Amino acid sequence: MENALFANVKKLYDHKLYECVVPVAKLLRTVLKNDRNVATLELEYQVQLYLVNSQYKERQLRSAARHFEDVFHQRRLMVRHKNACLVAIESAYPEFADVELRRRAAECYREIGNPGLAVATLLQVPVKARTPRINLMLARMHHHSFGLGYTKKTESLPAYKEVVRECPMALPVIQDLLELGVDGNEVNSLVMHAATVPGIFDWLSTWIKALAQMFDCKHQDAARTFQRLQDSTLLRCNEELMMALGRCLYYDGNYSRAEQLFAATVSASPDNVEAIGLLAVVRGQHAGDSGQDTDRLYAQVVSEPKYTASHWFVHAQAMFDSAKFERGLSFVEQCLQAEPRHQEALILRGRLLIALERHKEAVEAFRTAHTVAPYRFEVYRGLFQSYLAAKRFKEAHAMCKWTLRVFQNSPRGLAMFGRTLFLSPDPGIRKTARKFAEKSLKIDPNYTPAVTLMADICQFEGAPRASIKLLEDHVSLFPQANLFTNLADMLRGQKEPIRALEYYYKALGIIPNFSKNPKCERTLRGISLLRSSNSFIESLVLDDSGPIKADGQQSTTSGLATPCGHPNLERLAADCAGSSREASSSPPARSGQDVEGDADGSVWHDVDAEMASMSYDGH
Repeated sequence: MENALFANVKKLYDHKLYECVVPVAKLLRTVLKNDRNVATLELEYQVQLYLVNSQYKERQLRSAARHFEDVFHQRRLMVRHKNACLVAIESAYPEFADVELRRRAAECYREIGNPGLAVATLLQVPVKARTPRINLMLARMHHHSFGLGYTKKTESLPAYKEVVRECPMALPVIQDLLELGVDGNEVNSLVMHAATVPGIFDWLSTWIKALAQMFDCKHQDAARTFQRLQDSTLLRCNEELMMALGRCLYYDGNYSRAEQLFAATVSASPDNVEAIGLLAVVRGQHAGDSGQDTDRLYAQVVSEPKYTASHWFVHAQAMFDSAKFERGLSFVEQCLQAEPRHQEALILRGRLLIALERHKEAVEAFRTAHTVAPYRFEVYRGLFQSYLAAKRFKEAHAMCKWTLRVFQNSPRGLAMFGRTLFLSPDPGIRKTARKFAEKSLKIDPNYTPAVTLMADICQFEGAPRASIKLLEDHVSLFPQANLFTNLADMLRGQKEPIRALEYYYKALGIIPNFSKNPKCERTLRGISLLRSSNSFIESLVLDDSGPIKADGQQSTTSGLATPCGHPNLERLAADCAGSSREASSSPPARSGQDVEGDADGSVWHDVDAEMASMSYDGH
């Protein structure tokens, strides 16, 4: 019976019917255990190999991990006795070799949550016998598996380098090396032999240079470098290249161009859930997005029967966009449970906690995100917003200075720091904000927070007309609901009710479902104040097509919303001050951040006078 059972186990395994191998192999194991007269070391070892590898294939990882220990023990016995059958077994089945068995055992230990034992198992493989697959697994274990912020850099770097030496086109491994701080020139030297003919893979050096710039917080330079590959090589419109370029633009705050690239990627590859998630993020930065495209985007993900970390993130982003913050937080936790180092989920968790006014937790969330992505401006901005909301003003001020050191010559950091200075109660410190606003606008004339900051400075200095002109020029190119409202408020203060009302309605025309949207409270309140303070406004009506009419004359505004007839504007308003989105800017530049431009100056009344001693020499 033993021989017949063994022949059937072998046949099932050879035909890859692993789920059938497991019960039959267990039967044979029991028979051999109860009848020691027919049990030989060779027979027991082969049965164990069939069983443990079938369990591994069927993802019965805990059972497989336990049986691997027995396999290694039996193999040591066979080596000690110089058993000739061992060579024959491993020749017939390469996956039964010691190196591959230890790799599979390590994978089982990793998946059941025992990274220490997994690393110990891999280290038992001699250095010269380690394959690129084992080296990569060992490097990733040292890099990622011991908790966020606990990277074993000295152990992971040699293993990563060995992988690149043997497989120079391993692009994700190249990215890991650069993320760990390895110089781009050193990485480039590892891939020199990628092709036998020089010059074939010149683009690879450019790719490495772009990644190095990205991890060095030079996102705009990285985007230009990737753009050269897009413009001048046969790789143009490649999915991976568009994703890399889109990420750099997104990290630089250029949401308009990033959206174009992510949308092109999704169009070319509708199953790319990572691209769908990033597209949802950049579209979510547009405060007045219609939502129809975004809804179609989410529908692509909902239809999937099995969720990955990227699927959970897309759902979390959808909840954030819908202001369902608690539910979004639960989806983020699902995402991080599947992939603890998911950058977008770590950042979104902080944003959700800010929205829920759990500021202390938000600080911890962004600090955790910083251990994974210290090159992301969103992390620093999130910490700044968390400290500001928690009224920890010294920490918020220190975060601005830190951001300037990390993101040198970045209009985002300059505008954020300029806003911090402008919100100081000290008039002398306020005056220093102008040079930061001017420097930010010099780098990018269309960066929205810098434009709004300069408009506020002009108004503070007693030049409201200059402020209005600045905003009017900007919104003519980049219409945004919050800027229309800001401009209308200024015009209302300058006793120009007709123009003010026109801009209020332009703001409402951008925001969908304004009567139920919490982002339009200030706009509706402004209209209400105009109606109560000026009886002439009562004569303004809207026809069915939308444009405003006053005394029978049609205004220049088109495509506007129709809220005037609603009986209770104040009841429909909801709080819009909590949004932390950036709106699009110019194609050659980037976009702006509402929170950086709309913070409440009153919260800075406790900032110490030491701010006056702070000096910044420029870059």
